[in-house]
Amino acid sequence: MKVLGEAGVLPRSERFFATPSAAARRIFFYLTRCGHYYCDAQYDFRYTCAVGQEESHKNFYLVYVREGAMSFDADGAIGAAGRGQCALVDCRKPHRFWVENYAETIWLHFDGANSRALFDEIRLKNGGRHILTLCGGSPIERQLTALVASQKSGAPLREVDYSGQIYAILCALLYPEPPRETHAAPIAAALAYIGAHLFDELPVERIAAAVNLSPSHFSRQFRSSTGFSPHEYIVLHRIDRAKVLLHGSDLTVGEIAYRVGYRSEVNFITSFTNKVGVSPANFRRSRL
Repeated sequence: MKVLGEAGVLPRSERFFATPSAAARRIFFYLTRCGHYYCDAQYDFRYTCAVGQEESHKNFYLVYVREGAMSFDADGAIGAAGRGQCALVDCRKPHRFWVENYAETIWLHFDGANSRALFDEIRLKNGGRHILTLCGGSPIERQLTALVASQKSGAPLREVDYSGQIYAILCALLYPEPPRETHAAPIAAALAYIGAHLFDELPVERIAAAVNLSPSHFSRQFRSSTGFSPHEYIVLHRIDRAKVLLHGSDLTVGEIAYRVGYRSEVNFITSFTNKVGVSPANFRRSRL
């Protein structure tokens, strides 16, 4: 619907509201408002205003700048998002958004499920900054546009579908760089190498040398392509193999530890318990 009476919001702007069900609040990601704004230099939103105190605003705000630029003051830091950038802000905390000249934005207020954990992880991965630079080919603009369009159509999606869309957007923000062709071959080779040597000593330097990359460059490419550090990837796959042996063999916990690449039974038990939530012995007894 058209936006009326909001200073700096130009007439062709649109804003839509969504009231989540009790079930959505318990188990889904959900949106509370979204829009497509065209703003001039009069736009200056402060959290102390009446709208800023509404419950539908006190959640997480994601905005994509399609044209121009928008400035943000959030978490004690000031920054500007330009064309093709996003900002991610916790609107439960003091904040301000303003435009110095012109901005076209697509935006969403959302909450629910593990929004807080994903928000924190995205911000952590971005060095704590609330301005996010997207890679080429990012689906964020398309996904936000589709979500707003579904509200505009008058036949909005089911709440479970909105939840899936919001989750996809947050995942795209968390892992914004798709595997490039230049990354694909060495990372595929590294995965094959790790698979063939999973139970050997596998320092990053050894894997990187096997695919002709420096350790630092390899680690960045590996995390970008898989979402894991090399160490975490190896640990999780060793634990997966240990689970098979715990349920499918009579080997002792110590024997399994050495079988899957650990040089200490204590280190294996600690690692397994941290990742799985139960000790190897309790996992074996569960037989689930």
